[in-house]
Parts: sequence; C-alpha cells; structure tokens
Amino acid sequence: MKNISNEVLTEIVHIHKILANPSRVKILLLLSEGQQNVSQISEAIGLEQSAVSHQLKILKAHQLVTQARNGKAINYQIGDSHILQLLKLSIAHAQELESDHIHDSQTSSYDA
Repeated sequence: MKNISNEVLTEIVHIHKILANPSRVKILLLLSEGQQNVSQISEAIGLEQSAVSHQLKILKAHQLVTQARNGKAINYQIGDSHILQLLKLSIAHAQELESDHIHDSQTSSYDA
C-alpha cells in the first residue's frame, strides 16, 4: 500500500464519487448486459432521456462508457471492464451486509 501515489489515491476517490450516483450505477449495470441507446436506457431505468444523456456525458468524460454510431443511432457500452469488477464487488459486499443485517435483526428478535 505504501507504493500508491497521491495521484492514484485521488483517482480512486474520484471514481467512487462518480459511482456515488444511483442513476449512473443503474446505467452501468444496464450496459453491462450489452449496448443500449439513450431511449432504451431511459425506458429501462425510468429516467427522462435528458437526465440519461447528462449522466452518460459524465460517464463518457471519465471513460467509463463509450459510444458507437449505428446508422443514425448512438449506442453506449461499457468503456472499462475494471468498472464492472468494481461494481460486482460492491454488489457482493452490499448483499453480504444486507444478509448480515437481516440475520442480526432476526437474532435480536429471538433474544427478546
């Protein structure tokens, strides 16, 4: 851990700030299943197209998604496979915490 530069630490924090937005996480998880255009993303996650476009702009600026033109349509896809690994680990951790919380609340109710 001593070999991590301040620049790398700053980037780690920056990535987590980007992922701190639930809409951006939903978009990334959806795109992990395959390419989607703005309309498809909007419908799938229940956000207005303008809001989706705004979030995609942020994700694209940080190279977390890329776009590919297919005729007149622009499809978006995951731009960095590392982000999927990070999301998968985050999901596993959150599910584990949720499971532990459920178990703890069941245990405490038995203790009463």
